Amino acid sequence: MMKNLKLRYSFFSFFGLLAVVSLEAPVLASYTQQNKEYFINEIDLLWKEDQPGYSIFMERVENRLPKYECLFQDAAKGLEVHWTLIAAISYQESHWNPKAISNTGVRGMMMLTQKTAREMGIKRRTDAESSILGGANYFQKMMNRLPDNIPKLDKIWMSLAGYNLGFVNIDLARNLAKENGMNPNLWIDVSKSLNHILLERYGAESEEFMMHEEAMQYVDRINLYYQTLSILERGDELFLLAKK
Repeated sequence: MMKNLKLRYSFFSFFGLLAVVSLEAPVLASYTQQNKEYFINEIDLLWKEDQPGYSIFMERVENRLPKYECLFQDAAKGLEVHWTLIAAISYQESHWNPKAISNTGVRGMMMLTQKTAREMGIKRRTDAESSILGGANYFQKMMNRLPDNIPKLDKIWMSLAGYNLGFVNIDLARNLAKENGMNPNLWIDVSKSLNHILLERYGAESEEFMMHEEAMQYVDRINLYYQTLSILERGDELFLLAKK
């Protein structure tokens, strides 16, 4: 996977790429350099606000991700999400560094707290395989605690925020959204209510309240990495078909 890193496709073209999968290999083989450049330009639009971050991300896709890709794939088996989402969470948390540690004591590929590691049966947080498996299952636990009638993407965004802030805050924000006539099943409404919940629980001067904006950025960044990884993987599949 991820061998054609120069073929950097965009999310906007993703569904078009899915349609191309149904074409025969001879047609795929006629894919032109002009087409490739178009997709390169499209994905550049995704990253136009963060070109330095894009350069770092692609370098780590090439040099770090191959070491752990199979671990992400194995950890995602049986989950409701694709392995690229788990990899995207891990990149946000640690840049795929199994020895990463924060000043708050969270560590490893998925930056697990001691409490979360114990909850998920993880003994060594700095072991890449253990951390990825524990983080993936913890994320799925967030998903399982949300109602089934929430749209899949909204459920993912809420679960990501829960991974970052704790599930109780997401649950309270959903209840507040409902009380205020908003939709508790849409992330855009829940995210607005989350600000009020953090203010009420922790106060305007607290670090926890300040984490609201951080949580919004957290979800957005993972979404960006998720889109990019998914598109790169789909591109690899297409060009492997073209070579057959």
